[in-house]
Amino acid sequence: MASSFRSNSPQPQVYTQQPERSPQVEPRPFGRAEYEQLKIRSSLTDVRSILGRGTELEGDATMATFVWENIDGSKITATFDEHDRLRSKKQSRLK
Repeated sequence: MASSFRSNSPQPQVYTQQPERSPQVEPRPFGRAEYEQLKIRSSLTDVRSILGRGTELEGDATMATFVWENIDGSKITATFDEHDRLRSKKQSRLK
């Protein structure tokens, strides 16, 4: 079964005379309270609604690992299954 957190087909690029620039999005800070909101079996969409987009570290057809990091180096790492459901979570230095 194909995973919905990755796309296997490339997206076409459309260029105008002046390339559009996406605005810089500041990552929103998070702490232990947001970490505690993350429940096993939560969807990736639900986790992103709490923490923001995150960065995919690794993944394959059955699992993907994402990380969210604050500017102070504290972070949350979460692993999702092929159905985009949270399987595990861990935190480092959250306040």
